[in-house]
Amino acid sequence: MKHVTPQEDTVLQRYEWIDDSGLIGFVDYYVFDEVCMIMHTEVLPALAGRGLGSQLAGKMIEHAEESEKNIVPICGFFAQYLRRNSQHHALVTLETRRIFNIAA
Repeated sequence: MKHVTPQEDTVLQRYEWIDDSGLIGFVDYYVFDEVCMIMHTEVLPALAGRGLGSQLAGKMIEHAEESEKNIVPICGFFAQYLRRNSQHHALVTLETRRIFNIAA
């Protein structure tokens, strides 16, 4: 599998990772002013357990940083990713961290 940098589809409000064989995974989101609500993260089941979801989450976070957006992780996978990666907590407001049990 050839790894390609994920790309944003602004019409669908989706961050997609596609290679020569097709869709690898995606993150669905909604943007409201300075907030990016992460709704769903998914990787093809056949590729599960390879860390691709975490790589995709990391790329989505980079995109949110570049866009100067705070993240609200409605998606359970994304919330768990943030709990495990404290270096990204600055993108999550204190109130959001409290609600989603993401340590400060």
